[in-house]
Amino acid sequence: MPAPQTILVAYDDPTTETLGRAADLAEALGAKLVVTTVAASADVQEVDDESRFVGERLGQAETYLTERGLSAELVPSTGHPAKAIVKLARDRGADLIVVGTRRKGFLERLVEGSVQQDVLRHAPCDVFVVYS
Repeated sequence: MPAPQTILVAYDDPTTETLGRAADLAEALGAKLVVTTVAASADVQEVDDESRFVGERLGQAETYLTERGLSAELVPSTGHPAKAIVKLARDRGADLIVVGTRRKGFLERLVEGSVQQDVLRHAPCDVFVVYS
């Protein structure tokens, strides 16, 4: 299996190692890195808050990567998180998707679902899951 040429990382939580792991892989493999954060809300008032959130997260990602001497394509996304991630992976021809997950309790999984599980089911390429 050839090494990935394009790695897509779904980044939304700076307390996880998701971005760092994706950066490590991109650096080691000489792959292009695409970073996305998804604004999921359709509520008009929440859209402004989520747009700010997305901008902040992508700004944090850019700062982190610049400090490491890396560059990436930063792509804000909207919609259902898993669908947006999978669509972007297809659009950019990603060979690998890097997603993070944290351990959730049964009720939390039941209510929130799992973006990571949905990405695994529908991804057009391999998925690397970073557990926090």
